[in-house]
Amino acid sequence: MIVIVAGPSAAVLLPGEWTADDVREFRTWLSESLSPDRDNWWVLREPRNLDMAEPSPQTGLMLVEPDAYECDDADEAACLTRAAGFLPITEIVLAAAVNGKDDHRFLAQLAVAIARRYGGLIDLDGPLPVPPPPGVSALSALESSTGRRRWEESSRATTAMLSGRWHEIPYRTAWDEVAVRHVVDADLLASWLQHPLFQMVK
Repeated sequence: MIVIVAGPSAAVLLPGEWTADDVREFRTWLSESLSPDRDNWWVLREPRNLDMAEPSPQTGLMLVEPDAYECDDADEAACLTRAAGFLPITEIVLAAAVNGKDDHRFLAQLAVAIARRYGGLIDLDGPLPVPPPPGVSALSALESSTGRRRWEESSRATTAMLSGRWHEIPYRTAWDEVAVRHVVDADLLASWLQHPLFQMVK
């Protein structure tokens, strides 16, 4: 599923298929911390329930959408299955409507809470988003395979210093290039939340 939003996004990957009852239970649990806005859009109401330290974070709408997980690339699916120990059946898509600092934290804290409650892993939708290494601009890294490799190495090195488990999943882009994304457990994302460079993939 493609969701176009202005802020960061991620997905929680789950091993089991969700029924309508599962979705209802999930929405009931979400409503302990969030208020429904429309369809699958929610507004943060009780930040303390998600361990958000800020007393009044400035957050916008958040898309929270359970859906069937789909992967059209057999090699990518096999790599994910080997790394995670399961092929995801359900994913919960998370996407922030705006790109503020608090929205990045909201998305991450929500992903951690969902992954812990339902036994899932978190697809960051790209490599751990560290800044480009010194001397490499974001634009040149995107346009140059050498710059992109150095950026991925920097991301990989930072990820290796965090607590928790992580997996590097190669996939083919729309331009038929091989890129990587990180799939992590809740402990690693919680550790990344404490890092001074923290942000989610935008």
